[in-house]
Amino acid sequence: MSCIDKPTTSYTNRYCYLYITPVSDQYLNTLGQSISDNLTSISSIHDDVQRYADNMRQHYKHQPIVATDWPPRIGKDFFGRLALVEKQDSSTQAESAWHLLRGQVDKIVKLTENKEISVEDVLQPTDSSLSLRVVIDGPPGIGKTTLCRKLLNMWSNGTLVHQQYDLVLYCPLRNSKIATATTLADLFAHQCHEVPMVTEWFEKRNGEGLLIIFDGWDELSEQLRQSSLAAIIICKEKLDQCSVIVTSRSYASSSLLKMDTLSRHVQVIGFSKEEISTVIIQTLQKDAKLAQELIAEVKNFTIIWKVPSNYQTAQSSKDSQLAVKLINDLEVRNDVQSLCYVPLVCSIVILVYCKERGHLPTTLTQLYENFILQTIRRHVDIKPRHDIDPYTLGSLSPLPSQLAKPLQEMCQLAYTNLANTRMTFSSHQLQSLSEAVKEDYLGLMTAFTEYDEKKYQFLHLTIQEFLAAWWIAKHEKKTEEVFKDHFNDDHFRMCLRFVAGLTHLEHESYQQYFNKQQLDLQCKREPLFGFEACRISYFHQYPEIKQKIFNHMRCDDEIPILLLQLLYESQNTTLCQVLAQSINNHSLCLYGVSLSLFDWLCLGYCINTSSKTWNHLHLDPGTPSNQSLSVFTAGLTNNSLKTQCKRLEVVCEPILFHKLLQSSPLYNIQECYCGFRSGQYVPTILLQFLKFPQLRILHLLVYLSSEPVDNTNYMEKYAELEKCIEMNSTLQEMRIEPYGMKEMSTIFCIHVIRGVTRNKTITSLTLNNDSLTHSFSHNKRLNQDNNTLQALSLHIDVPYALKLSSLNKVEVNAPLTALRLERENLSMMNSKLMTSLLLPHIKGLHCLILPEPYPPHLLFLSHPSLHILTLPLDTAESAIELFASLKTNTTLKALSVEIKEERVYTSSMGTSLQDMLTQNQTLKYLGINDKCNMKNIPSSCLSFLTTGFRHNTSLQQLSVSIPLNEEMRTFIDVISQKNNLTDQNSSSKLCLL
Repeated sequence: MSCIDKPTTSYTNRYCYLYITPVSDQYLNTLGQSISDNLTSISSIHDDVQRYADNMRQHYKHQPIVATDWPPRIGKDFFGRLALVEKQDSSTQAESAWHLLRGQVDKIVKLTENKEISVEDVLQPTDSSLSLRVVIDGPPGIGKTTLCRKLLNMWSNGTLVHQQYDLVLYCPLRNSKIATATTLADLFAHQCHEVPMVTEWFEKRNGEGLLIIFDGWDELSEQLRQSSLAAIIICKEKLDQCSVIVTSRSYASSSLLKMDTLSRHVQVIGFSKEEISTVIIQTLQKDAKLAQELIAEVKNFTIIWKVPSNYQTAQSSKDSQLAVKLINDLEVRNDVQSLCYVPLVCSIVILVYCKERGHLPTTLTQLYENFILQTIRRHVDIKPRHDIDPYTLGSLSPLPSQLAKPLQEMCQLAYTNLANTRMTFSSHQLQSLSEAVKEDYLGLMTAFTEYDEKKYQFLHLTIQEFLAAWWIAKHEKKTEEVFKDHFNDDHFRMCLRFVAGLTHLEHESYQQYFNKQQLDLQCKREPLFGFEACRISYFHQYPEIKQKIFNHMRCDDEIPILLLQLLYESQNTTLCQVLAQSINNHSLCLYGVSLSLFDWLCLGYCINTSSKTWNHLHLDPGTPSNQSLSVFTAGLTNNSLKTQCKRLEVVCEPILFHKLLQSSPLYNIQECYCGFRSGQYVPTILLQFLKFPQLRILHLLVYLSSEPVDNTNYMEKYAELEKCIEMNSTLQEMRIEPYGMKEMSTIFCIHVIRGVTRNKTITSLTLNNDSLTHSFSHNKRLNQDNNTLQALSLHIDVPYALKLSSLNKVEVNAPLTALRLERENLSMMNSKLMTSLLLPHIKGLHCLILPEPYPPHLLFLSHPSLHILTLPLDTAESAIELFASLKTNTTLKALSVEIKEERVYTSSMGTSLQDMLTQNQTLKYLGINDKCNMKNIPSSCLSFLTTGFRHNTSLQQLSVSIPLNEEMRTFIDVISQKNNLTDQNSSSKLCLL
């Protein structure tokens, strides 16, 4: 077994990344002026070795680090950033690869224990050895080879500060002679008479003083990765004292990371997000002073607001305005931004953006098609031929025959070599191309000399991928079969996306990828059991939707991000409908799902064009939500009513929700569960809701800020809101939870209550508010004047008993069947006063939740058909009275009692509880101190509970807090023998649930 397949031992290097500033000859010379005094000098060097090394230094010194004139160099003297990240384990590698795939480049350098390093530190010795094995990986075109050339240049200038190598060999593994080398001499691409002596000298020293850079591990076949000389040296089976750097594309580096000999793992990630903005500004704003001022502006805004969301510059310069617009557009078009960390692609984007007069094309395919066209125009303009006016070339299809034929050959070359994972070509591999192509390859390829051999490659891998897609879409007879063959090939992912853009995926065979057979993306919530389910069902039609996030779980299946991106790229509405149809129950939950802004754009497009009625959309835009929902809303652009949504869950800023409600898919919404992070626009949004013709359920959690109460327009909106609630004929259930400014919350609640009082359809109202001090007179009117309300839940805070005096005579006409009263910061005296004033005037309740004790005999006298009861008990007498009443009761199904004082637990009380459990055979759910922070049942009372429970046959759920002792063992034994108990919620001092 090759050492490259052996399990890795842990290595302890920290994560880090490298930042390289603008590079110029002056900068490189400066680096060479101060070489550390403590360099590790290997030894005196043989004359032949010295001569060969001197020759190589001259060769490397005159070899350009970056050589390109098209697309135009971006920024002033700026070739890009190389960011290096060391990693310890495979989990961090996977996370880093994920961020790269998503274009979230900056997150990589924020992984645990990251730190910045300089390029010199790539070769810093470890604690254990001067002989290093360094793996450098990253996506294609990111700058791995550029980094190699940078290191070669530094060695030739004497600026490698940690170790002074006698010789550095650059070994491109794409060169077949090097890939298949069997001796050290074969690795010397630059051959001369000194080579035999040089190789013998290093072999005798086991490679000491030698640095070998193997560039392009991914270029090797699987067999060569196991048995080549490069693999043997990397594994230290030969020349174990030399140092080795090996570069690879990320997908092929996993085998290297398993090596025992690995010293350091470094990843090249390209431009940071901030630097992309800097490069855009430097390129578009020609005035250096204005450019620097704008860079500082954007940077400061980003620090304050975290993201440059819709940033607007104060500069009046058109170039500055254009730069800022592109920065904002890239925030949305994350698919384009995620490619801009590659300097060459960033240049392409800027070029096309300018040609399109400040607009990004809708799809990535359109962007690349535009760039290819611009490149061919430049090719024709530079080398006039065939009397073609470059400005008459408006599209790649069709091109004049003089250009169409060469383009077809280039596309075929791109495809056949992409299929063979070949990205560089020698001259003999291009011999079959026509002379018209080989003249300058339409400007789409670049040439470079690798020692004595001339090589060619496309300007960037994405250029090759686009041209390969053009061949598949335009010239391949079996386009659909090629698409199918490569669909699961990550190497072809970008190419297939281009194919989607070029073909629009119109052939019916493409439907197989989007017909996912019941894709389950529904909300998954912790199920409600027993008492909780019964209680909530009296107040809410859909009790499973609670206004809390902790009961939420991730959906079973992953969101098909790739399919959404293919849909957006193809702009195929039929396939949007196919995918929507395959989503189970037409329900989509995005809770806990991390989406980029581009993903939100794709999602909005898919939903908008699905022509389906969505039963449930749960949008979780995360933080910040402004951009996410803004982008999503922008995708809902049509005026058709074919796409609709019945139920919506979302938390966002009111102004965004205001825009969201204006989109046609929400016109026929029936249920909405929403939260707002500020109180502005709340009346306006509620007015929008109440005008929807089918709205039945509205749950609203809102923070009310301190808007001026004397603002005439604001108060008029509230008055209009009150009137709309009164006149609404579809709304059945309202849950309003205002918080924040108490004065504004009170005003808000007053108008809501007034509207509900005169409404004829609302049957359930929940008001959870800490400041209903001034609205109790309106509660009184609500109970007197409303004759439709069946369920009322109030969370109240009344600081003064005097405020309750207005309730001294209450008349209740509403046909209430469920009442829930809760208190916060309300004294016990005031709470009891309110309960005693309100309850005697309400008859026939089925569900009653009370915050304070109340005489049990009065409860069952006024409410003989009570099904659900929550009641605090403060005395043993009240507990005995309650349990005695329940001995013969046949209507109560669920009981929850709260006992805060241990004095309540007397032996008489225990006997009464035991008798009740023994005789009552209709009670299904029983909770004793089942809320958080409640005291355990004393050991003395646990035996009564155990005995009564042994003889009970009706209980299906028991929720009780018990101590850890011998009595508990008997209690558990009884539970284990009960077949009727379907949900045991027993908690001990160890919180055993």
